[in-house]
Amino acid sequence: MKNRSYLAFLGQRYERMGGGEKTKDVLNNYLCNEWNKNYANIEYVLNFLCLDIFWQKNIYLCKHIINSRYSMVENLNLTKGKERVFAYIDECGGYGFDFSKNNNSSLFIIAAIIVKESNIKIIEDGIAEIRKQNFSGSEIKSKNIGGNCKRREKVIKKTLDFPYSIFALIVDKRTVFADSGIRKSKPVFYKILNQLVYKELRSKYPYLNIVTDQVGKNDYVQEFVRYVKNHREQLSLFDEENFEPVDSKSTNGVQLADLIAGTLAYIYEDEKKKIVPEGFNFLDLLNKKISKIQFFPQSYDNSLFEHEDGNPDYKKSIVTVAYRKATSFINENKSKEDEDIQRQVFVLDYLLFRFRYNSFRKYISTKELMGALARNNFPKITEQAFRNKVIGKLRDKGVIISSSPKGYKLPSSEKEIFDYYHHVNSVVMPMIHRLNLCNESLMMSEDCNVDYLEKGNFVGLQKIDSAYKEISHNSK
Repeated sequence: MKNRSYLAFLGQRYERMGGGEKTKDVLNNYLCNEWNKNYANIEYVLNFLCLDIFWQKNIYLCKHIINSRYSMVENLNLTKGKERVFAYIDECGGYGFDFSKNNNSSLFIIAAIIVKESNIKIIEDGIAEIRKQNFSGSEIKSKNIGGNCKRREKVIKKTLDFPYSIFALIVDKRTVFADSGIRKSKPVFYKILNQLVYKELRSKYPYLNIVTDQVGKNDYVQEFVRYVKNHREQLSLFDEENFEPVDSKSTNGVQLADLIAGTLAYIYEDEKKKIVPEGFNFLDLLNKKISKIQFFPQSYDNSLFEHEDGNPDYKKSIVTVAYRKATSFINENKSKEDEDIQRQVFVLDYLLFRFRYNSFRKYISTKELMGALARNNFPKITEQAFRNKVIGKLRDKGVIISSSPKGYKLPSSEKEIFDYYHHVNSVVMPMIHRLNLCNESLMMSEDCNVDYLEKGNFVGLQKIDSAYKEISHNSK
């Protein structure tokens, strides 16, 4: 290897600087360059680093790199060029399970506002302007807005053009088993929720900053800080994670998380939903910003298949099979590392969320779906690649996705099934017609006089062509 002397230099520098950030960046860039040249070089570099780390007597890290070096290389390549992501986290609700008390809500909600580092200034400046115009410069707190839905809607609308997405965990405390450890122990309750939130964020963002409200303000934040410190893990050699407890009064991203968490309570909590006047639909308002809402405990929502949503064309059997096919694919593939499969899982999760909670069951445009992928740190792909590698592959696996000029959705009616069939018909039948004309012309030519479908042994196309001729003949 021609650059072994340079590697030796890097190793010596790495040792002298104690593995400092600058050295790590140099090594990172070098590894990325070598990946593009020669896979064997990467293996050599990783072995080199293992040896260096071994001599530093960090046996655990050495073992970790040796056992996972190939996956680390792949992860390094996949994450190359991705920027740091900030997750601003706040919660709504509390631990208590005595719902007869007014201050014990039935839900506990954790909201994470996901922002790319390059967009932080937009968020900070935008929220600062909202505070100035609507809160006299004071902190935005959902509890201070309360049931004033007109004011809540006004504030949320002002944020919709900002570059952020929403991940939320919604815990229905009523469905937690009475004899479970969750009900008996506040630390256990928080630990399980923290695990769900932390794993979700860490699995998606290799360069992550978690930002929460200041430690000491409530029990949940304290437990979250403790959990992250005890469960922090290096998923690849060069991924990075930081944790920042801040004062929400001076951090606008956390204030936005507080607003969203509180608003989700007015969407999902029974008591708060009652005071929302007719004509206000906060879920529709936030839909395009929501990348994922996870519910705990997970349950089979039979009401989904009973609610007809005012659609006379609604068909329960279609809804049931579409829902089951989608959830089955997600459960089978959500842990796989392949980037294309992760795209498929994300898009299907997005469609499934809109399927379950969009009262009008609208089609979701390709632009919206690709935008959601971009906001969640997936590398950019073309529309053609999106159709082939995401939608097409999902359909190949038996997932039922309707399509129309308006976009894609999981179907809930016969009309939406027909939308897809009409689309296929409009593409396939003209192609068969053109194939038939071409083959007939060649067969009638004095120079050719050959059935190329038969000569090329295109058995399937022969049958399709024959059926098409019969249909055409009978229709005349």
